[in-house]
Amino acid sequence: MFYIKYYWILYIYCTSAGIFSLFLFIHKQCEESKEWGIYDLEDSMSKEYDFIIVGGGSAGSLVAARLAKDKKSEVLLIEAGGLPSKLHDIPVTAPMLQRSDCDWQYVTVPQNNACLALKNKVSRWPMGKILGGTSRLNYMIYLRGHPMDYESWPEWSWDDSLYYFKKSEHHVGRFSSDKINHGDSGPVYVSDIPNPTELGELLMKAGTKLGYDCDIDLNSNVTHKEGFMKTQVTGRNGARWSTDRVLEMAGSNLHIMTYAVVDKVLLRRGFEAYGVSYQRKSVRGKALARKAVILSAGVIGTPKILMLSGIGPKEELVKHNIKPKIVLPVGKNLQDHVTTGLDLVFLNTSLPISWTSIVNSLPNTYDYLLHGTGILTHPGTDVIGIFHTDGGLQPDIQIMALPAGLSTDAGVVLAPAMGVSQEVWNKYFSLFTGRQVVTLLPVLLHPRSKGTLKLKSKNPEDQPLIDPQYLSHPDDVKSLIRGIRLVEKLVAAMPGASLNSHSMPGCEHLQFGTDGYWECYLRHLTLTAYHPCCTAAIGSVVSPHLRVYNTNQLYVADASVMPSLTSGNINSAVLMIAEKAADIILEALATARSICHISEIFFTSKVCLVK
Repeated sequence: MFYIKYYWILYIYCTSAGIFSLFLFIHKQCEESKEWGIYDLEDSMSKEYDFIIVGGGSAGSLVAARLAKDKKSEVLLIEAGGLPSKLHDIPVTAPMLQRSDCDWQYVTVPQNNACLALKNKVSRWPMGKILGGTSRLNYMIYLRGHPMDYESWPEWSWDDSLYYFKKSEHHVGRFSSDKINHGDSGPVYVSDIPNPTELGELLMKAGTKLGYDCDIDLNSNVTHKEGFMKTQVTGRNGARWSTDRVLEMAGSNLHIMTYAVVDKVLLRRGFEAYGVSYQRKSVRGKALARKAVILSAGVIGTPKILMLSGIGPKEELVKHNIKPKIVLPVGKNLQDHVTTGLDLVFLNTSLPISWTSIVNSLPNTYDYLLHGTGILTHPGTDVIGIFHTDGGLQPDIQIMALPAGLSTDAGVVLAPAMGVSQEVWNKYFSLFTGRQVVTLLPVLLHPRSKGTLKLKSKNPEDQPLIDPQYLSHPDDVKSLIRGIRLVEKLVAAMPGASLNSHSMPGCEHLQFGTDGYWECYLRHLTLTAYHPCCTAAIGSVVSPHLRVYNTNQLYVADASVMPSLTSGNINSAVLMIAEKAADIILEALATARSICHISEIFFTSKVCLVK
């Protein structure tokens, strides 16, 4: 429940000031949270901790909370951002947090084969710089993927992963009675979308006409599942449930340092992690670890820290005058789910997701504040679907149904957040302002295009060079065209729906609806689905036990360890990885020999406490 000041703040902004004022206020909350941080007030250089976790996001917060359950262990969690406010719990505000101080504001390098409709041909990659990480900025969808996704990970399995999915999950949704597939005592709440719009029903009726199952549990262990499900989210009572909530359950042995940016892992004899160096405000410091350092800084932050520490590709390190300590393919294998199709569907009926109705409706504010209901609880997606358009065993296309589009807010929030160029806004999206647009996003689940993450320089303050190389493989284009064809079929089966036949700027010379047109369209409107991963992958950078190869006491637990993308939104997989990482680390330390030969670090998976 909100503190009393938030009742009045949200009341004022949602009833009179309008969307732009609310947008500015949300940004202000990220700035002012600098005054609300929790700090470890002791001199970290004079104190050792048992465990240091770098990054308080989806994985890091959960790992820290699990390790801190042992009250004899002193645990330090270091987060680059500050604390969220209660306004950050409102699901519908997610896009307003992008490009704020709560966001790392990463951008890719200009793309050669994609993103032509985006400013400078770059894709914006929002990631949380706040306690709770990207689970504070995301759209809350909980979708585990296909069982085969995990069978392909070295020495992992679906059965093992399912155990940790269930361990993390407190399922209160309509499938919660299925104890084989869902947990009921974990720290992360999973619930049904509280207030779906009419779009969900229209789409599932269309899916039924086309022969798809439209009430399937896509988070179960069914191996050939195909069809739709009402969105399930990481939420409770209408509010966002991000992993920083689990930190509230920890005791005084968990220390949290906010606004501290880690730039290097400290390595004894070039291989054994014994701490980290960081900068907090203008002060540099070190934090020391007796047992383990766990990097949970995310798919961008983790490989950056590894390379700055001398762990990475030799040519990359030498180029920036960093002494190579351990040569590993850090930053390779970058993958991301790609999507397209914003504002591609018109409806002849009105839906409640319009920004004017959200911020100007007193009943909406009342419903949220007092009952946890109403349109402010909407996470952005009514329905999700999984499909095998290529006939393969794993699904290749996901459909996400959004009851709005880029034009819904008249260009105030979404267009700048996604980086759409002014020319494309003026010539295309602005034409639809005031109309009831909806979006059926076809998401490419298993792209063959692989990218890279490289250092811009050895200066920790420089953002790395992110190159996903979107649509560089021709099969990715073919798969997305199949996804658009599926959207066409669904729209044709939806009463009152029609396809937006306006030509995308740059594609006017091609006949609308042909494969050539759709290829041009998706190369222009190439969008991230916010699921990058795989830059410190299991089997190449870390072992199946998540220890960085050829190191001791250094682990990674976040999306960077994924060897490949899952068939769905990846936050649930990150939670699973975090749960497993905590068990792996505790088990390894419990069975570690006190003394071992240095060579065993490089040729075994055992944890050795080298003297």
